[in-house]
Amino acid sequence: MPTVKTVVRDPDSKKRLILASARRLLVKRGFQDLVLDDIARDAGVAKGTLFLHYKSKDELFTAVFADLVDGLGLELETLPKTGLAGKDLLLATAKVVLNHFDHNRDFMAQVATGRFPGCGDKSCDKLMDKFKANHARMRAILVLAAKDGGKSADLDFATGAFFVLCRTATMRKLFEKHDRPLEKEAEKIVTFFLEGSGVAL
Repeated sequence: MPTVKTVVRDPDSKKRLILASARRLLVKRGFQDLVLDDIARDAGVAKGTLFLHYKSKDELFTAVFADLVDGLGLELETLPKTGLAGKDLLLATAKVVLNHFDHNRDFMAQVATGRFPGCGDKSCDKLMDKFKANHARMRAILVLAAKDGGKSADLDFATGAFFVLCRTATMRKLFEKHDRPLEKEAEKIVTFFLEGSGVAL
C-alpha cells in the first residue's frame, strides 16, 4: 500500500513571509504607496491569507515594526545571563543594540526620515508597550552593571540616554554613508555614557 505524504502547513511561516515582504516593500515604496495586494503577491500568498493575519495596512505595518522591537527585546533578555558586569556588560549591551540597529538600518532609516507615517492610536499603544518593555530590560541591565545597583542614578533617564547614544551612532552612519560595523562604536558610546561629552563650557 503506498504511503500518503502529509504536508504540514505552518501558519507562522506564512506570517514570516508576509512580514518580510511588507518590510521590503515598505522600505522600497513607503507607507502611502503600498497596497496590500502587492504584499500578498510579493509574499506568494493569497490575499485572503494576508487578511487572515492582518486586517489593514496599519496593522501590518505595526506588526513589522513590533517584530523588530521584539527581536531586540529577546537579545536584551540574554545579556543578564552572561555573567558580565560593570563596563563589560555595558559594552556587550551596546554591541547588541548597535548590531540590531545596523542589521535593520534600511527599515530604521525610513522611520527616521518620516517615510512611514504614525500608526493608528490602538497600534501605537501596542508599539509603545513593546518599547516600554525594552526600556525595562535595558534598565535592569543598568542596575546589574552599576556597583550600587543604580541607586545613585536617574535610571529611567540613563536608560533613555543609552538608547539615544546607540541611535545617534546609527544616524551618523546614515549621514556619513560609511560601511564600518556599528558595533565598533560600542567603546565610544559606553565611554561617553559613563564620562560625558568632555565638552568644556
